[in-house]
Amino acid sequence: MKKLFVIIIILAAFVASTNAQTTDLYPFTKGVVKKIDGKDSIVAVTDSSLVIDRIYAGSLSGTMFHTDSLYATGFTGVRFGTMATYKPASWISFSSWAMLQVDGGAQSWNLQQFWMTLNPSKKLTFQIGSMATLVTEQRPHPVSGDGQFETWSEATIPGGTLNAKLKYDFTSDFQLAGGVAIRSNMPEYSARLIYKNIKLYGWYATADSTSGIAASIKLFDRVSSTLVYKPDQTIADILVIKVSEKHNLSLYSDMGYSFIEKDLVRGEWGILKGFDSKWIDGLFGMGYQYESKSIAGYLFVHL
Repeated sequence: MKKLFVIIIILAAFVASTNAQTTDLYPFTKGVVKKIDGKDSIVAVTDSSLVIDRIYAGSLSGTMFHTDSLYATGFTGVRFGTMATYKPASWISFSSWAMLQVDGGAQSWNLQQFWMTLNPSKKLTFQIGSMATLVTEQRPHPVSGDGQFETWSEATIPGGTLNAKLKYDFTSDFQLAGGVAIRSNMPEYSARLIYKNIKLYGWYATADSTSGIAASIKLFDRVSSTLVYKPDQTIADILVIKVSEKHNLSLYSDMGYSFIEKDLVRGEWGILKGFDSKWIDGLFGMGYQYESKSIAGYLFVHL
């Protein structure tokens, strides 16, 4: 009965949902800034075919006040990253990004990707290389504030690897896509359907015969939700509701239930206060974390 109750709560949080992430992301820019695909980008002065899509630096810290004992723990992490695109012709481009994460008291780690994009027509896109798979695109970009503040539920989606993707835009509101990736030296298949504010993803990994479904919804630029379901493993959901545009206040819920442990393995609920200026964006947050039985306080600043 407990298992059914928790699953119903997670599903209800998703159905009740929808607009994405906790922060709007703008890169720290110097030089010639132009709008490219609706985003601020730095165009190299000596060669306009080379675009620095983003330069990123962020610091995230958290303090956990445990309610079952009189002590507090915390963490601090700093992330640096950059992304660039070289487009020698209108139908072909090469992109690359890299990031470095330094966590206090832990070994630093890094990620990097490189891929090619072909556009034989305005509606058809083919990509190949080391990059995000179709389902990984549902996760926030690592070289961004959303990526550094990635939620537990989003992190349950598989990460990037060597893969190829084919996307076709029937209209501006309707897209179908398919892809194949190599994970653990075995193929992984994925598909995606986008219709207006709804995105549906599915994948199957032959290496361990695991599969999953991810779905996201956006509504009125106020509510967003991403639901991730892995049969016989987990069901998770991140829900963000912006309660005040004027004060940039949002409520959030990040939940995950394990079918293996038959318990709620992730549960955090709280409030986020976003802030932004010409050079610095970020947020101040506070919530309750079920698994550690603690009150969590967050401070996040990024350029």
